[in-house]
Amino acid sequence: MKTTITGTDGEPGATYSWKGNDDVGAGQQIITAMTADRIDMEVRFTEPFESTSPTYLIFEANEAKTKVTWAFDMHVAFPWNGLAMFTDMDAAIGKDYEQGLENMKAVCEAMAHKKYRGYEIAEVEFPEKFYAGVRKTVPFTEIAGFYASNLGKVFEAAQKKGVALAGAPTGLYWSYDEVKGETDMAATIPIAENQNFGSGFSIFQVGKGQALLIEYFGAYDSLANAHYAMDDYMQEKNLQNIPPVIEEYVTDPGQEPDTSKWLTRIIYYVGPKTDSLSAPVNPPK
Repeated sequence: MKTTITGTDGEPGATYSWKGNDDVGAGQQIITAMTADRIDMEVRFTEPFESTSPTYLIFEANEAKTKVTWAFDMHVAFPWNGLAMFTDMDAAIGKDYEQGLENMKAVCEAMAHKKYRGYEIAEVEFPEKFYAGVRKTVPFTEIAGFYASNLGKVFEAAQKKGVALAGAPTGLYWSYDEVKGETDMAATIPIAENQNFGSGFSIFQVGKGQALLIEYFGAYDSLANAHYAMDDYMQEKNLQNIPPVIEEYVTDPGQEPDTSKWLTRIIYYVGPKTDSLSAPVNPPK
């Protein structure tokens, strides 16, 4: 069987054509419409007889799986339509549709992103950003207090100077020393441009670069597994972290009591593992 595909794949108008021996005949399958949960197509047979029939795929999300229904509304022209009345179509082509769905399942599962410790990790191009805040080496036991005592000061300074904010409160981590039990970190807020905040505050510029992203939902005291997932990913891909590690605390706990809905965006700048890069950083676990 000879097959060809024309048009833009995955868009209405894309056409799959085939021509073969008496077992497969000849025809075309054309995408006519697409939505998020349905694909409509038209199947045109030219050999061994001519007919045009609609077919469609319906996708129904069900938690971590998707139910796929493949339907074929066969239109048979005269005089073959008389014979069709006495034909068990499910027996005739049902096995082919079952095989087609199995093929689709295999292709889709091969395309699905691999997860690390339950987290999907995206490779992104992170833009250049400026952060205003306070940096200090802090014992692990004092991290929460460091945020509580400094973020309010940063917000107050931004309001007094009329500085435009450019995102959610953010933690920057240059090191996480488990032997000493301390981290070199900063409690910050992103700002639209580099502006002087005055005494007691620093401006941190983070350049544009390749990064890894995890969107973590849950309480802050359970972030550790997401960071370990980053470690696993970097090891597998032969990558190395370029500090600082970034945690963006998107959800305001004061507005959302349900911790399962708290979104933290974890960003790791990365590059090929070489001796010239800084050692990996493993922030709050």
